[in-house]
Amino acid sequence: MIEFQSVGKSFDGKQVLHDVNWTIRAGEQWQVCGPSGIGKTTLLRLLLGLEQPDTGSITGRENVRFAPVFQEDRLVEHWGAMANVTLVCEDEAHAKQILCALLPENALAQPVSTLSGGMRRRVALARALAAEGDMLVLDEPFTGLDIQTAQHAMQVIMQYRAGRALVLVSHGSEVPPAEFHILTLTD
Repeated sequence: MIEFQSVGKSFDGKQVLHDVNWTIRAGEQWQVCGPSGIGKTTLLRLLLGLEQPDTGSITGRENVRFAPVFQEDRLVEHWGAMANVTLVCEDEAHAKQILCALLPENALAQPVSTLSGGMRRRVALARALAAEGDMLVLDEPFTGLDIQTAQHAMQVIMQYRAGRALVLVSHGSEVPPAEFHILTLTD
């Protein structure tokens, strides 16, 4: 269980998050909502321990292994999709299975620098799904995907999340609301 207690965060004197109280339990699925610029990415960076709160506390994340997708794909450009995924997963068959669920098989060996933005995004998503971890933290994983591809990617996430907790920031309609708890950030 990870718990945010009265968490606040500011940058250059501008308050981005104020008095956030949030508890994530093992296996739960969360969608973080709110308008652009409200602090969704900052919230995820706090969750991952990449930022520290200015006020309040976050407990329980010390022994959690996170499998993130950042807003940037963070891929090794001259490697193929398979090589990027097996960087975090030694089981090549499992990596290939996830990649083939998201991409055409002929794209797996191409350097990712030659892939479209949407294909690169799916490689980053496959890498997170293949990684060992307790929690998937996905910051706008559907960026660059058309609605049909995004909905398919959401199905792949649900298929391969393997009971792990899931925290997702998405602006689209890919997430079935009944299956997710919703955390809405407001001013």
